[in-house]
Amino acid sequence: MYNPIRATAMMNLRRAAWVKPALVAGLVAICFFAFCLEADAAPGGQFVKQALSSKYGRIGALIVGCLLLLLVILLLPLFLYAMYAESSGIRKTKADLAVLAAKYRWFDWLGIRDRVNKAVRDIASVWATGNLSSVAPLMTPDYFASQQALLERWVDEGKQIVYRLEKVRRIEPLAVSVESAEAYSWIRVLVSVDCVDYMRDRHTMEVVKGDVDVSRGFESVWCFVYQDRQWLLNGIEEGSTSLTWATTKNSVDTSYIDSGRDPQRQQVREQDEIPARATRGSQSASLDATPDQPAATPKQRFVGKPANDDE
Repeated sequence: MYNPIRATAMMNLRRAAWVKPALVAGLVAICFFAFCLEADAAPGGQFVKQALSSKYGRIGALIVGCLLLLLVILLLPLFLYAMYAESSGIRKTKADLAVLAAKYRWFDWLGIRDRVNKAVRDIASVWATGNLSSVAPLMTPDYFASQQALLERWVDEGKQIVYRLEKVRRIEPLAVSVESAEAYSWIRVLVSVDCVDYMRDRHTMEVVKGDVDVSRGFESVWCFVYQDRQWLLNGIEEGSTSLTWATTKNSVDTSYIDSGRDPQRQQVREQDEIPARATRGSQSASLDATPDQPAATPKQRFVGKPANDDE
């Protein structure tokens, strides 16, 4: 919940090999510009004027301007590509969900979005209390146990959580995978919210992690699995993984579900195979989340089943 979240595009840009050399060159140029001898004694607002009136100052300013222009030229296409690739992946996942929902209603995106919205809001309302028992039905047993243990550990360490959800901005599907013999169906959802989220020392009230100001557009990726005939939260990842998930190919092979999984569960499966309603009202989506896993790259590409699963 307290890991710093960065935009997807920026994460990819930082990995580019040319970024560091460009930043170093820019720093050198700025230093050259700022500390040229002829501007050394210029007071207050006269500094820039004095610097630009010197030969070396003008050279430094020209270098800085060229570097900034070069960075804009190089970075803009990457930003545009990241935005296009993510939005394209979201559209493809919505289309795949619509096809799946025509046969299996639990893939209806409007229903999933409402479920995610409820999970985000309900978990946010109790996160700072340190007691997640009231929202346990929204999570898989393993994930609930891990998060509850984490909160209890923080309490033992004398830490206090301050979390307040201001607004749910956006909920979008990034990737979906249909159930197989080895794994449950899962869906990755991008959640964007405005929130106040920080940790402080219980005794001194000193902030030890996070920011007391409202975080606008805070992004995280929520993973839900279809288990016990409902979508359950099974993990939260950093928002920086959203582009990777959006560009991941969806697994939409329904042959395992079509076969009824096994004869003993065929009757239960047939009850669920009701086509999704053609139209349905739903509240608009906007939310915020509480990422807890430092995932630079996506984890849990599938959610494995126990050896003897008779869901």
